[in-house]
Amino acid sequence: GVEVINRVVNPVIEKNFTPQEVVSANPLQIVIMVCSVVWIAGMIALLMYSFLSYLLLKKKVAASRKINGNVYVCDEVVTPFILGVLRPRIYLPTGISDGTMECILEHEKAHLKRLDYVWKPLGFVILAVYWFHPLCWVAYVFLCKDIELACDEKVTRDKDKEWKAAYCQALLDCNTQRRII
Repeated sequence: GVEVINRVVNPVIEKNFTPQEVVSANPLQIVIMVCSVVWIAGMIALLMYSFLSYLLLKKKVAASRKINGNVYVCDEVVTPFILGVLRPRIYLPTGISDGTMECILEHEKAHLKRLDYVWKPLGFVILAVYWFHPLCWVAYVFLCKDIELACDEKVTRDKDKEWKAAYCQALLDCNTQRRII
């Protein structure tokens, strides 16, 4: 559609990707096939990684103890999280104080109300499909950060300064034990 680009690009394409009379396959078909195989292999690798991570995490929390409703305490976890899409459960590390537990439960219940346990895996599936695009990786990182910030905002919206200070301290307490990936 743009004449200047056509004059530059078309000769390169015609020279490199035009099938020769003696060759049975078009070079462009070979390139497309190789790229398709690489794309599918990357997609399968990411989905397998997430599936195996889910299974390992499920095994890790198998020995958890139910405290009420869908809230469980587990010795094996160091940070609170929600696991599951159909029946989401809140997992907390053992040994956290009652004040910290109250703040963390409000945070995790806000995730449940906002259906973040559905949106984040959906974002990862989209990332797995478009794994080759760097902006998708950036978008997924921002999705995860925005989910957390929106949840924090929802929890602290109508609270006083003392409660917000306790909430911030609870978040810091839970995040200091986290491993850097």
